[in-house]
Amino acid sequence: MAVMRRLNLNFQQAPNQPRRVAGWALLLAGLALLVEMGISYDRLQNEREGMIKEIRTSKLHLNAPWRPTASRQFTEKDFETARQIIGRLSAPWESLFSGLESIKNNNVAILSIEPDTQSGLLRIAGEAKDYASVLTFVAQMRTRKPFSNVFLQQHEIKRDDPQHPVSFTLSTRWMTPS
Repeated sequence: MAVMRRLNLNFQQAPNQPRRVAGWALLLAGLALLVEMGISYDRLQNEREGMIKEIRTSKLHLNAPWRPTASRQFTEKDFETARQIIGRLSAPWESLFSGLESIKNNNVAILSIEPDTQSGLLRIAGEAKDYASVLTFVAQMRTRKPFSNVFLQQHEIKRDDPQHPVSFTLSTRWMTPS
């Protein structure tokens, strides 16, 4: 038979100096943070009160309800302008840009795009390395959606440039007119 030895448990520890110093240090750090938080809170409250005074002395009324002026009446011109803006915003811009980006021609640089959402026409100005690149670009546009009726309106060889690039303008229909 096995003999069990007696177990002595001592829950009182001898005072340990490093633990006691660490406890006091943590207490002092907590008190210092508490004092800092109180000072910051007081400073922010003073700033808030100053801003409220400034708002009250100014002519701003933050919670004032909006009252439309009775003198402003919308005219037919205003409504027409609003219709034009809505027409521009609802144009198929994504198809226009994806169609242009799908054309791979490293010899052509598009310099400007002038869309007319009222007529559905698009004017493109650009420069190309040579005239053959311009014709290739026009042919590529004719095969891409959403473009139709692609026409080269003008072209000019720049003689003052040593590489003699060709500047061009073309027009195309890119959407049905509104």
